[in-house]
Amino acid sequence: MDITTRLHLLDTARRAYQADTALSAADRSFHRSARATAQALVTITDCEEQLAATRHLSQAMAASAALDDARQAHRDCTGRRRKADSRRRRAFTASRRANRELAALYRPHARGRGTGGKRLSSVTAGLLDELVAMPLDLIQAADVLLVQSSGGKDSLVMLHRIATWAARAGCTDKVVVVHCDLGENSEWPGVRKLAQRQAERYGLRFVAVDSTGGLLGLVEKRGMFPDAARRLCTASLKRDRANVLLTEIVAALGLDRQVLVLNCMGLRAAESPARSKKSPLSIDTRTSNNKRLVLTWHPILDLSETAVWQTIADETLEYHPAYDALMPRLSCVFCVLAGFDVLVRAVRLCWALDLPLPEQYTDLEARIGHRFKDQYSLADVVAEARHVEEREGRLTWTRGDALRTHLGGEAAAAYLERMADYESDAYLERLTLVV
Repeated sequence: MDITTRLHLLDTARRAYQADTALSAADRSFHRSARATAQALVTITDCEEQLAATRHLSQAMAASAALDDARQAHRDCTGRRRKADSRRRRAFTASRRANRELAALYRPHARGRGTGGKRLSSVTAGLLDELVAMPLDLIQAADVLLVQSSGGKDSLVMLHRIATWAARAGCTDKVVVVHCDLGENSEWPGVRKLAQRQAERYGLRFVAVDSTGGLLGLVEKRGMFPDAARRLCTASLKRDRANVLLTEIVAALGLDRQVLVLNCMGLRAAESPARSKKSPLSIDTRTSNNKRLVLTWHPILDLSETAVWQTIADETLEYHPAYDALMPRLSCVFCVLAGFDVLVRAVRLCWALDLPLPEQYTDLEARIGHRFKDQYSLADVVAEARHVEEREGRLTWTRGDALRTHLGGEAAAAYLERMADYESDAYLERLTLVV
């Protein structure tokens, strides 16, 4: 089976999945309307009994009015139930058609196997596994590769891997590196410029997507901080804005066929139980439609943290100094998913860099009356950071400490020596361009 056939099957599976999802939603809507209709009938019966038992004129008038309202509510519920039933029937027909189309296309390649339910998932997973095993072919088949770069270590290694594959496939012109800038009140200094340098090292197009008001503005507007269940920073400030850019890029291609988009992200399975359940390649059913098939690609999902740092050392990749201060991730300065000790270190790093963020965040916390976390406030974190500073003094670090911690002193020394040569060459190249 060639890659064109695989992708065609995958898009057909996408339509079947979306049709099944629409059917499930329509079915839930119908059952809600049916329950509401039944409850409306109960209310009518209650009102009729109250009217029959009423002896006073004023009470009778009130009971009669309540009965009229209940009957109107029942008529409204009945109308919604009919509409929901009609939508459910149409969704059922669309789902059956989409699954039959997928079965007809897939049958020649795997006789005796149908689709629907678990089999649909099995067919889709099999196709995705085949595609992820042939990255160069997948890149060549794609129309655009969006590389989501935070500037952090995982994004950096993912970018290196994608750029290397794209160069081998002769497709570097398809790669667009996207950095969602959360603003100076959310991110460590220099992240945006670092992400741009990381992209430019491979000669790739770089696009920064700005957020309006940043994370603090969003928190103040909503009156609450994000949490693991409501990750406002990811949804509103990153994913939604990146999807707008995706739409613009697809439209700019001007193709009269469905566009294949590879949305590349630097997630690793070892980071969390939730991420360990993710697949290397999946269909973004939220974003895909008949104009574009969007596949979410996690090229370094299988890498350990040590392997990430080893790649950075071996390839002399530039990473952010916050890692040398032993911050484990280059996320928001104060990430709601970070542990207490990490947040304490973040506060101390802010003080070392003369950043006013701890005060800004604690002021906001007090102003909106919402704790940074359920377990503790950011004011508690700042108080603990002061105690640590009293015991240990101001936070200090030296360049290469991240590599010394993860790979040892010899690896760090070799990296810094190569990086000095690289920075010198890069400086001379920029100087030549200026002259």
